[in-house]
Amino acid sequence: MNTSLEAIQEFWCWFQEHRGEFDILTDTAAPFWDLALKRLQRLDKRLWFELSQPDGNDREFIITAEGHVDVFPLAESVVAYAPEIRGWQFVALKPPRGFDFKTTYEGIRFEPGAMWFLPLECSSTPEELGLRVAVPDFTENIERQTMNAVMVILETALGERAAAVDIQYLEVVKLPESPESHDYIKLPQLSDYIAWRKKRRRSQ
Repeated sequence: MNTSLEAIQEFWCWFQEHRGEFDILTDTAAPFWDLALKRLQRLDKRLWFELSQPDGNDREFIITAEGHVDVFPLAESVVAYAPEIRGWQFVALKPPRGFDFKTTYEGIRFEPGAMWFLPLECSSTPEELGLRVAVPDFTENIERQTMNAVMVILETALGERAAAVDIQYLEVVKLPESPESHDYIKLPQLSDYIAWRKKRRRSQ
């Protein structure tokens, strides 16, 4: 989708006109959240946004493409034309936050620090990386929720760009009793593993 500079500027004009509503916006269930999302998605239906909570620092307005790599340039262009607004920082794509957090997805609690991963490589496409993520208390009944939660966890921890570009395949399984004996690696070590893998491939 080709989005004009005029359309991007119109969005930011609308943002400034509604600055007061954005300043107090904290709840995704608020009617204004849906209104703001609809305005943003006039640029592209695959764009979404996240807001940091008020904590005395500048609030972050993060424009995310939800992993759609072909929309990354648009998200970056929208932020590139963002106005200077006191108390606000505008960010293109989710930045890396690390694995030190917990999250709830559809009422199910997930703890990244308790997860492990097994790297998967295919001989026909050795440049691509797959992950088998082992999750405590996983059952097939919650496979959809677990898969979606793990995708969100990876985007949050690694950053949206890295999660989309560096990982080509993902599956989830139940955590074995002794994951290290099955060559699993603790999930918080994934960033270091990806960096090591890239270095190894460059040296080959």
